[in-house]
Amino acid sequence: MKRMSTFVLALTLAASGTAMAAPQHHDDRHDDRRGPPPGHHDDGPHHYARGERLGDGHRGEYVRDYRSHHLAPPPRGHEWRRVDNNYVMVAVATGIITSVIAAGR
Repeated sequence: MKRMSTFVLALTLAASGTAMAAPQHHDDRHDDRRGPPPGHHDDGPHHYARGERLGDGHRGEYVRDYRSHHLAPPPRGHEWRRVDNNYVMVAVATGIITSVIAAGR
């Protein structure tokens, strides 16, 4: 009986050590490599929306004379940009879009 108890104890310890040493697969990637959603096309201009971040590569041109374009004066810390035939008001510090107006030209 003592021999059987020792065998069961040894088998239990060996099995628990094997389970602890077994490699565990963790997918720690935080990037999404699945591609664009269905129906997404890159052939046309981007449609900008409030709350979206304007990327560094899409900053467009700075609109200095906003009144001649019939735009409201931007609040402190914001500026108007012309991007893809749209006027986009952007928070300078964060790049967050606060207003979008179609340019029409």
